Amino acid sequence: MLSLYVMRHSKSSWKNKNLEDYKRPLSKKGKSEIKLITKFLKNKKTRLDLAYVSSAKRTVQTYKKLIKKIKIKDIIFSKKLYLTDTSIILKFIKKTKSRYKNLILINHEPSCKKLVLQLIKKKYIKFKEKVFDTSSIAKINFDVDKWNKIKNYSGKLVFFKTPNN
Repeated sequence: MLSLYVMRHSKSSWKNKNLEDYKRPLSKKGKSEIKLITKFLKNKKTRLDLAYVSSAKRTVQTYKKLIKKIKIKDIIFSKKLYLTDTSIILKFIKKTKSRYKNLILINHEPSCKKLVLQLIKKKYIKFKEKVFDTSSIAKINFDVDKWNKIKNYSGKLVFFKTPNN
């Protein structure tokens, strides 16, 4: 079985309105949001083998806050993940070596929600109504042994957690 965690970056700061989107840092609220999610994941005894992280400043900072409490063996930062569509993200995921069983993707909206909707079984249709707020995280399990075998609408939605629930 393989597990994919899809996480939206924490809340970014808009203090500097002239700052390029890619360079926006986390806000104070974002830093507190990630603490709540980290605590939740720690309570779930989450183990992560590999992280795919958009190289935007806020996603990198989210990752750095996360690894203070959750161990992640390997990391790949990529600008190709910044504000991209699900087809690019899926290429990353499907090329993942089978020794990595538990992946986390830290990315942006609307890609996070679209990816989850594309991968989970249609019986989880109520997920469509959810808002993928900053710092929210979804866990999807796949009943396969290699990442290149995952298919659309084949994953089991294990949980969806926001900082507010």
